Amino acid sequence: MKANKLVFALSAILCAGVLSGCGEEEREPGVLSIMAYNGGYGNEWLEAICNKYMEETGNIVTYDTDSTILSKIENQLTQTSDYDIFMSHGLSWQSYAERGLLADLDDLYDSTNRDGDKFSDRVIDEALDLCKYENRDSGETHYYKVPFTQGAGGLVYNMDMFEQYGWEVPETYDDLVALCAKIKADTKGTVTPFAWSKDRDYYWDYPIYAWWYELAGEDTYNQWLSLKGDDGTYATGYENFNPDGDYAAFKQAFTMWYDLVAENSDYSNDRAYSASLITAQNLFYTGKAAMIPYGQWAKKEIELTEKKDFTFDIAMMPTPTVREGATHNNFMVGFGDSMIIPENSPNKELAKDFLRFMSTEFACKAFVEQARGPFLAFDYSDIDMADITASDTYIASIKNILETCNNFSTASNNPILVTMGDTVVQPWVNNQRYYVTSASNPTDSAVDDAFTTLYNYVKNNWSSWLRGSGVDY
Repeated sequence: MKANKLVFALSAILCAGVLSGCGEEEREPGVLSIMAYNGGYGNEWLEAICNKYMEETGNIVTYDTDSTILSKIENQLTQTSDYDIFMSHGLSWQSYAERGLLADLDDLYDSTNRDGDKFSDRVIDEALDLCKYENRDSGETHYYKVPFTQGAGGLVYNMDMFEQYGWEVPETYDDLVALCAKIKADTKGTVTPFAWSKDRDYYWDYPIYAWWYELAGEDTYNQWLSLKGDDGTYATGYENFNPDGDYAAFKQAFTMWYDLVAENSDYSNDRAYSASLITAQNLFYTGKAAMIPYGQWAKKEIELTEKKDFTFDIAMMPTPTVREGATHNNFMVGFGDSMIIPENSPNKELAKDFLRFMSTEFACKAFVEQARGPFLAFDYSDIDMADITASDTYIASIKNILETCNNFSTASNNPILVTMGDTVVQPWVNNQRYYVTSASNPTDSAVDDAFTTLYNYVKNNWSSWLRGSGVDY
């Protein structure tokens, strides 16, 4: 209990700088200060890991969570940082590295953690190279971030309800279509298949991206991610967005959603296209919807909103495949999230030691258990999770998805993506998603019009994107 009180007492003093902007003299070398994004993970995981680290090392750690971290980090990195570690989604870490604002982490990746494992071996294979960045001026390449989470996204379902009605978890898209009709019939319309909202309409991306990846195939998808055309040059990269060419698979995946959801309004909560996230969460929580599109933080976030634990078991299903017999694909939601150390931190070595501790078996298990589903971006293959998965069906389902599906992401260090920002370039250009408009007004030409508009915008702006990114084309 003493450790907890110390954490919170010091946090109240040191973390006030988030709002007031404390000066260099207010930082206390030797006291590690951490800021994490306040999202759907809660803060219990951070408390547990910090307390264990202090117990084992004798070092003092303070921490805070903040949902507005992204609006403050520029000043924190360029002036005096109140924190030695930032953990968040959406960090433009490559641009910060380019400007010399981040600590070089090469020695961290070469070091060994308390379990005797080399740190670079603990990071999952898919993430390792994405943590490096080559400075365009110096030509030097260094590690500048530690990946925060790996994860899953798709359809979360009410396991008890599925068992009650004898519904099978759908293996294919056709199975999903049939299931939705069965849900309406078996419950006489008292339960809707899906609960969703305009506030988080992008949660539909998660199953749609999995369909896109299957339809396109790995090679075509990776070409799209490279932003180079069929001839291997950036000059023709805009053709990756041609709905009659390389982007046909994405259009087809969206059409599958359109046919199932937009054209069947009774498969969703009433006016889902204008509903709030809280409304969608509550409909699923109270058993009025059988499924909800979500990321791996679903259980924790919904329980925090409802202020109560679920009264029934839930799980995330592997996204149904397009073709029968195909391997399930998993879009790794949260895969681009980062943990970084400011170059201006007075405690860089202490910060590296804490990140090293994050890779230990204790921290990896504590994160999953306390965040109720998300996994850190470290290798769990040799970590015994049986005690956790045996008592939590949701955590067990996320673990199963990560271990059995083809995992992929949109994370990239492509210079166009880094310069323009991922929400501008991929895959819904300028973040102009069509879920809300399609569901509110489904028409025969909706899909064609949307993808033609998207393609024309990219084609018209492509040259300026290339110039701004400084690539050879």
